[in-house]
Amino acid sequence: MKKIWLCIFLFFPLIFFLSCSELVKFEEKPISFERSKTFRIQLVDNSGYMRSIFGNDYVRGAEVLLRSNSLGTEYKLVSDSNGTVEIQGILSDKYLIKAVRIMTPEEMELISGLRITNHKLVNTKIKLIELRSDDTSLITIPMDVVVGGSPIVISEIYACGAPGAGLYWHDKYMEVFNQSDSVIYLDGIIVAVVYASSYLGQNYVDDPEFVHSKNVWMFPGNGSDYPLGPGEFAVCATDAIDHRINAPNSVDLSKVKFEFYKDDAPDIDNPDVPNMIKIYQPSGFDWLIGGEQGAIVLAKIPVDSLQWFGDQILIPYRYILDGVEYLKDPTRLENKILNHSIDGGATGGIQFYTGKSMERIAIYSHGRMILKDDDNSSLDFVVIPKPTPEYHHSNTRKK
Repeated sequence: MKKIWLCIFLFFPLIFFLSCSELVKFEEKPISFERSKTFRIQLVDNSGYMRSIFGNDYVRGAEVLLRSNSLGTEYKLVSDSNGTVEIQGILSDKYLIKAVRIMTPEEMELISGLRITNHKLVNTKIKLIELRSDDTSLITIPMDVVVGGSPIVISEIYACGAPGAGLYWHDKYMEVFNQSDSVIYLDGIIVAVVYASSYLGQNYVDDPEFVHSKNVWMFPGNGSDYPLGPGEFAVCATDAIDHRINAPNSVDLSKVKFEFYKDDAPDIDNPDVPNMIKIYQPSGFDWLIGGEQGAIVLAKIPVDSLQWFGDQILIPYRYILDGVEYLKDPTRLENKILNHSIDGGATGGIQFYTGKSMERIAIYSHGRMILKDDDNSSLDFVVIPKPTPEYHHSNTRKK
């Protein structure tokens, strides 16, 4: 008996010592990589504009926005004469970066001899960077010339379905908006759903030249049949009906401007709403778009110029007017399927059958509304509680 108690007496101190050691180890502050003394980012011009004016390629006077991909925290900075911004004490994370340098008419006159407006330098290639406190080396961001922006943008995507209606999902739509100050004709503009198959491991996000699609439609018309005035919206509905009949919490789309009618399937056709033209969609009874994640692009390209890759249509980046991606978790940008040069981020985070929609942010200037378009849906879009077909939720009067 004494031997047993002696063993117990010797054993417990050992447990206590090991436990305390583990506890001390657990409570010790780890070597943290969450904060950094200084991060340095340098903006470099690929166009030669800065060299023509200042004798070097550093982009001075650029407005830089950093947004934490995990927390949404934003930091605004301005680059110095070396094209550099410095920032201290921020959390290590992946950051969405937007850098813009507006070229003045006077600067453009020095470069080209003409007082040109609407030119700017933008980070078109790198839109997501990782800042780590264990790597404080200089980060270089290339910038390229962008002239204006697309006169037409995707303004809203409603895809998740209405609440309280079972599995009803026929009320989906996408909406476009005329950003310009003149009439735009929608005739012939392509609407394509970006293709990626996780099941087959096919993801073409890194294709340097093409968007891949198996769902391609086109606005009808011969060139001047379907005008869209400045500041006007146009909804393209899966089914242009009053969906409140089938789903009381849904929306009335019976008077929208366009609908996707699949004439090779038992689809609904509203005779009072012009039909989009189906170029290619080999499956489904309706226009197909993901409820929780997906991507859509607009393009202006002749149909006979479209190329094929197996059973997919290829759309060259140079013809794309706008593109928007949405994800189940918009912070998981490693899951993107749309190239960063078209959309540097993603909106979304919406669950099925919640009735929520994704809408581009409105900017009001001199009494006129335009929509935010920095080619980054993480920054350009917000989630709204219900769809707003052919009007913006910030408007007090429904159009």
